Amino acid sequence: MLINLLNISPRVSFDISPRVSSQRACRASISARDKSRHLSGSIPSEWGLLPLVNITLLGNRLTGPIPKEIGNIITLERLVLENNQLSGTLPPELGRLSNLKRLVLYASGLSGPIPLSIAHLTKLKDLMISDMTGPEFFFPPLQSMTQMRQLVLRNINLKGELPSYLGTNTTNLTLL
Repeated sequence: MLINLLNISPRVSFDISPRVSSQRACRASISARDKSRHLSGSIPSEWGLLPLVNITLLGNRLTGPIPKEIGNIITLERLVLENNQLSGTLPPELGRLSNLKRLVLYASGLSGPIPLSIAHLTKLKDLMISDMTGPEFFFPPLQSMTQMRQLVLRNINLKGELPSYLGTNTTNLTLL
């Protein structure tokens, strides 16, 4: 089942929580590619109970933290929360998303550092994070992500040198 919020009328604005948190689907996908900023509210923690495959909520007015319960969605393959007004840090529980292939958090309003648990995302192919505030931190441990194709870590207060494994363990890397 695809819970799709595309082509939302330009005059309609609604809170995301009641619209999709009560859905009971075997294999659902939340996808809202409305770039007109019509979705508002916070990401429901109840989504952690659903076997979602895709959460794509880009270009909206989502606020609040990424619920730690999102880390319970072991079926999740794509988490795209780019261009929102989120707050807080990345929950370490995201490291439990063993099937995650794409994580995009461009200009999402979050602060760093990237949690060390990200090292557990061994199926990750695309990691794109930008514009995180907070203290400086060292390059996250990505050496177990041998399928990585795209790695973008821009304006997130990284310090230190690029790790040497970036050229050896990540032979599929096409964008750095």
